[in-house]
Amino acid sequence: MALKINSSKPGLLAALSQELQELIKTALPSTVTIKGYSNDLADDSQGSGWIYDSDIVVTNNHVIEGMQDPLTVHPVGRASLQGVVIGRDPDNDIAVLKVDQLNGLPLVIEDQPPSLGEFCVAIGSPLAYRESASFGIVSGLSRQIRNSNGTVIEEMIQTDAPVNHGNSGGPLINMAGKLIGMNTMGPRETVNMAVPAETLAAIVPELIKHGSVQRASLGISIALKHSDADDVTSSAICVKKVRNPDTSSLKEGDLLRSINGRSVHRRIDVIRALNRDVIGQSIEIVVERDGQSLTLKSTATAWAPAERHVIQ
Repeated sequence: MALKINSSKPGLLAALSQELQELIKTALPSTVTIKGYSNDLADDSQGSGWIYDSDIVVTNNHVIEGMQDPLTVHPVGRASLQGVVIGRDPDNDIAVLKVDQLNGLPLVIEDQPPSLGEFCVAIGSPLAYRESASFGIVSGLSRQIRNSNGTVIEEMIQTDAPVNHGNSGGPLINMAGKLIGMNTMGPRETVNMAVPAETLAAIVPELIKHGSVQRASLGISIALKHSDADDVTSSAICVKKVRNPDTSSLKEGDLLRSINGRSVHRRIDVIRALNRDVIGQSIEIVVERDGQSLTLKSTATAWAPAERHVIQ
């Protein structure tokens, strides 16, 4: 018996299909393909990117690493342009390109965190196929992945939207067409990940202005501490080690509650609070120590590359 389809009632799947088509059609002009030759001109490579501002493209640092300026930037439906790298943050795998005459349509960065299970679309140029899109859900939140230089990228988004070679640097968007992350290959290339929008929103402006990211340090290492009380699981950022315990106001075991008025719940909250603006400044830190709340003062120093593994 042949399957009968009532074409007069499109149904939810047909409506979803139509919405996805319109969503992708709208987002594609805000994406680009990036190609470039290695510094020794031995070979060329390709990745994806998305438009942050009229003449600014954002991609993964690993996409452009080792490429020779100028890079070839191919906006969807337009002739290729030339771009130059103006900022790089290897620790968060972010790079920024300046593309003259791009006059691009920027993607809007979502200011609310994604929800587990929400629909998302990954756009890019996988395996040299331009203008590709894949559909899935946000399948994990607050993931950590270790970067090639040994640093840990915090709060990564896991998705089951397929991401292949060449997709890296492309946008991950929600059903409102807003950017919730930037696609990248996950650990051992078996898990699809995206750099979260909150990291991009914080880092990209600094790369445009300064070309690099500078962090401050309190001379401590931190860890996420979990506790169970009254059948409720809670977590806090704990001071794990103090570099100079004789001179520091912080002690091992302190629970960080706020830094300069910014609440601390996650490792990334500490990283965001310790930006270049507080280097050399006396900052206020609220901690919980032995069940008591204490307000301390500490001078932030410039974060050194040697501290990247442990010291915040």
